[in-house]
Amino acid sequence: MPRRKIELKVKVEAMRECLHMADVEDISRKYGISERAAYNWYARVLEALPDILADDKPGRKRKPKVESAPPF
Repeated sequence: MPRRKIELKVKVEAMRECLHMADVEDISRKYGISERAAYNWYARVLEALPDILADDKPGRKRKPKVESAPPF
């Protein structure tokens, strides 16, 4: 099955709905963090979604050139 192109806007909105903050109180208590910290991290993740989900250029990725070691 060929890979179909999905618009970035659609990806971002779908992930925002998938990453809803359910049971934040229970989760924060379980890990010993404040609810405010969880909401702040959540906001940062939402802001980063467009960058995370952006399509890469197709094809092989270039490997960084490694300098050869001197003979001695």
